[in-house]
Amino acid sequence: MEELLFDEKTIQERFEDFFDVADQFCLDYNKGQEIQVEIDPSLLYLAVVAIYDDVARYKAYHLKNPVKQKSNPVKRAAYAVKWLMHFSPLTFPQMGHISGQSGPENGDTLANAMFALHFAMINLRVHTGVNFSLKRETQFELIYDLLYRGLTTDALILLFDILCDLASTGSVDAVIEL
Repeated sequence: MEELLFDEKTIQERFEDFFDVADQFCLDYNKGQEIQVEIDPSLLYLAVVAIYDDVARYKAYHLKNPVKQKSNPVKRAAYAVKWLMHFSPLTFPQMGHISGQSGPENGDTLANAMFALHFAMINLRVHTGVNFSLKRETQFELIYDLLYRGLTTDALILLFDILCDLASTGSVDAVIEL
């Protein structure tokens, strides 16, 4: 029988890591706000399971020793964005979840897009070893794209690869030949 890439204990540890990042994001997001965003732990857990299912598939098909080798952090960031947007684990209970009337008009989708991008950027910074950030306008454009355009995982991987190349070299020469 093939060894599991991510057993229940590992998934639980990843969930706890995600929860810690989400909790800090919510604390920062909620400062000075009357209506507070909260984490739905069951939706976050589903997102983590889906992310690591994608990571396991990537490792099984693309790495020679998937049990021992680490996955590509750019792909992990893209998978995280995909599944955080899909499951939307951040909620505004006061704006509809208690009444069953939640939806994009209640701000959940925007908060989740912001969180997904935040989480991806943390991973890309760790990967590059460079504490870089996107310009505010670029962040807004990317969040808009996450909300209203069909950004695929492959498009996110390409975008994140380019961002990492630019951050690592500090130059557009990393992706553009003049």
